Amino acid sequence: MKKLMLFMPDSADDIDAELTALGQLGVIHISPLQPAKDESIERVEARIKQLHKAIAVLNRYDEEQKSVAEDDEITDYSKLERGAVFLMEKVLDAENHRQELENIKRNLAIDIEWAENWGNITLKDINELNEKGIWIKLYLLEDKELKKVSDRNDIQVVGKLNDLNQVILLTKDADEKLLELEELPFPQSELANAKEILNATNKDLERNRQLLLQLHAQKAVLQNGLNERLRRFDVRNVQFGGLTVNKHVRFWKGFIPVEHIDKFIETADEHHWGYVIEDPLPEEMEEVPTLVRTPKWAQRVQPVMDFMGLVPGYKEMDVSRVFMVFFTFFTGILVGDAGYGLVFLLITFWVHRKKKFAKQIEFGLIYTLSASIMFWGVLTGTYFGSEAIAEFPILRSLKVESLASFGGDNLIVQKIMFLIGAVHLTVGHLQVAWKFNYSVRAIAQLGWVAIIWGLYLIVNQMVLGIEAPAIMLWLFVGGALLVALFSKPGTSFFKGMLTSIGNLPLSIINGFSDIISYIRLYAVGLSTVLMAASFNQMAIGDGITTVVSGIGAVLVLILGHGLNMILAAMAVLVHGVRLNMLEYAGHAEVEFSGNEYKPFNLKDNKQ
Repeated sequence: MKKLMLFMPDSADDIDAELTALGQLGVIHISPLQPAKDESIERVEARIKQLHKAIAVLNRYDEEQKSVAEDDEITDYSKLERGAVFLMEKVLDAENHRQELENIKRNLAIDIEWAENWGNITLKDINELNEKGIWIKLYLLEDKELKKVSDRNDIQVVGKLNDLNQVILLTKDADEKLLELEELPFPQSELANAKEILNATNKDLERNRQLLLQLHAQKAVLQNGLNERLRRFDVRNVQFGGLTVNKHVRFWKGFIPVEHIDKFIETADEHHWGYVIEDPLPEEMEEVPTLVRTPKWAQRVQPVMDFMGLVPGYKEMDVSRVFMVFFTFFTGILVGDAGYGLVFLLITFWVHRKKKFAKQIEFGLIYTLSASIMFWGVLTGTYFGSEAIAEFPILRSLKVESLASFGGDNLIVQKIMFLIGAVHLTVGHLQVAWKFNYSVRAIAQLGWVAIIWGLYLIVNQMVLGIEAPAIMLWLFVGGALLVALFSKPGTSFFKGMLTSIGNLPLSIINGFSDIISYIRLYAVGLSTVLMAASFNQMAIGDGITTVVSGIGAVLVLILGHGLNMILAAMAVLVHGVRLNMLEYAGHAEVEFSGNEYKPFNLKDNKQ
């Protein structure tokens, strides 16, 4: 990655065209030299929000068929200057009118319901009584409340409504209340008038719907207008993120991958841009963006890394391959139920089908994780936490007895978890060794590999009671010697060795705790199985003898296993990501301190 200083003339017309050409090139990662602030940015941003809103309104009519008269005419907004703005205003006005009509309709429905419950009235008569100092107040009282006022001669019970008594209070005091209860309001319209207005409102709503259906045919005009405003927004942000020189020249700082330099120079010379391309200074290295080139098969894990904000630093390794492999494996163990994996797979397929099998990387990830869950579930004989299902002849033949969730050897399973941890951490150190393959630091990483396997043996001895072989001591001695001798090249030999030896005890303790940490795979996977079995016992442990007990059992199974699947998915995010992001990344010397390479690219601004 090279640093680029770019210079352009700062006239309003030229800068827009020149930055558009730069954005269409789409290879420069711009580092703003100042916050991009200008009134034009605010205007464009406001227009983008309006266009998004107008498009969302028309999207509601995607599945509807219009039925308008052939002689109905509507403006072709694609032929008008600023047609997208005029169309947007027309759509938003129609939507505002629709909302007003819906409010009127709701109020009229309330008035009609009032008349059905209390009877038809004449509002003119009510107002005349009020002018004469007589007030009619309406209440709904429970039976116990009615008993408290039953001896009063100024109230009248006129009916029942949902087990409540409809009571009328006649009074000459406009402020009087009955038992401090809330008074019911009179309708705003009389019954006949309300029905008449409601009929007219429904006709207005239908005309409004037909108008929006007509406008829907020109939704592409709005989309084109939105794309143009998105272009302007991106261009303005880049423009005002640069600095000016004597109000005639504006310049930017950015970064460009080496392979795109020739393409950039060709475009820059064609447009007469000024530029300086050089290596970033040491103090600028934290600013250099990271361009990660991940193999297609490993790109499936990118949604997880994006969700966690994990971007390796510019000088750090791309760990997406290892992350993908081990995250997939961890997910299988953490959930560990083939039945759950099948449910995840079917739900993903259903959603994918609803999306018309759109090519989205997230679906590929979930399919892969679901397959991993099913694979581990088959090996351990786990199907919705039911031991009985696992005993079906075909399923039993696929089960590995020593790994089985029911009746398996827990000691072997825990040993495998520690083995996975040792392998995972070893891969991290071997990657660092490969990174420094022209340096003696690679030998120090081989020393760490030896220490990791010595720690694996001592963990087995201390946690599982498996006696460590004699080679364990030599792994520690040899590994520590290599680490002490080759960890700090380029400094004074004895000073570097003493520093490495001083750091070694704490590093070994951290390595020990890192390997121990992989027992979480066993513990969380076991808890998922036990919870599933517990819900099964709650639902059908005592048998199903009645229809009610059958319905209850089904509810317990659905809700219980649904909750368990949600908890298992959360465990994947917590523990599966953690083992990659902390334990492994720490040994691979990856701090995820980078910022992603995001070129100024107008080719991708369509939304």
